[in-house]
Amino acid sequence: MRRLEGNRVSIGPAELAVELKTLRKGRGLQAPRLGDQVGPLLRQLCGVGENESTASIREKLTRHLRIWSNGLPDDLRLVVTTALALQPDTQQQFLRERVQSLAEAQRRDVRTIRRRMDEGFALLAEIAARTPAEQPRGAVLGWYTDRWEAILRLDKDSPECFERRRIVAEHDGLELVQQSTTVPRSELKTEDHDLYCEALFGTAVVGRQRKAGDRFAFDLVIPTPLTFGEKHEYGLIWRIPDNQPMRTHYVVFPDRRCDELDLRIRFPVDRTPELVWRVEEVFHRELDEPPQESAQAKPLPIDRVGEVHMVFRDLLPGHGYGARWSTDWG
Repeated sequence: MRRLEGNRVSIGPAELAVELKTLRKGRGLQAPRLGDQVGPLLRQLCGVGENESTASIREKLTRHLRIWSNGLPDDLRLVVTTALALQPDTQQQFLRERVQSLAEAQRRDVRTIRRRMDEGFALLAEIAARTPAEQPRGAVLGWYTDRWEAILRLDKDSPECFERRRIVAEHDGLELVQQSTTVPRSELKTEDHDLYCEALFGTAVVGRQRKAGDRFAFDLVIPTPLTFGEKHEYGLIWRIPDNQPMRTHYVVFPDRRCDELDLRIRFPVDRTPELVWRVEEVFHRELDEPPQESAQAKPLPIDRVGEVHMVFRDLLPGHGYGARWSTDWG
């Protein structure tokens, strides 16, 4: 049932759940005629117009569904995102095949998986029907990253990371952003532990804070205040001090919406690691486990100039994306 609350139409979770269940049919979000499966409530919530292209509809639905699913418990989030064909390894499958793969992976029968799927979609509908202020963290935080390019150079005396970001303002008058990163201590546990940040273009570093643990935050000023929806690019270079050891991974955990991460890691061509693994959608605790034991870690080839390259899209806030390499490298 829909009712008016102030100037906003309140959407009933039960009606929305029906539309969400329709969306998971067939190829889910990868359906060639996706617009035919999108109901009026979802169109309203995701801002889908009448004459939008399938690619545009898919992009808007994917963005909102990932934000909403971030508010689900881990087990239901996996079931829901698999049902909708949001998981990379299920995007070529039909719903029946996706259900079967979940049942095999979790050692449950198909009926159990379908029951949990219904539970997940009911909760997803409740989350999606909330007011904007009640949405999961990551829905609106002042700005988000449209594209993030990072080049980690490990072929220098000390590691350096060149970064180029394109951000989008989510309100008028945006003129300051804070960017934070964690530099975990190496296994050697050295006392000296720091991180330097230098502006390359499009911004200036106007503040620096040492957060709890090994986290650093830098305040960046925008040359001209941005209006809602306006994009801005800036570049940074990150350095760790000379002789400060680095852990054998580079993994990004976005704290807000990030549409694309383009990551390149350059190793010394004469001493590349034996193995490099792609890491996608992991939790912090998984980085303490051997990568070969993680289902999310996939071996990557190193090219003839010592580089690995990977691209991630529609990153989930709070989840890790990047690469790990063998510990005997050096």
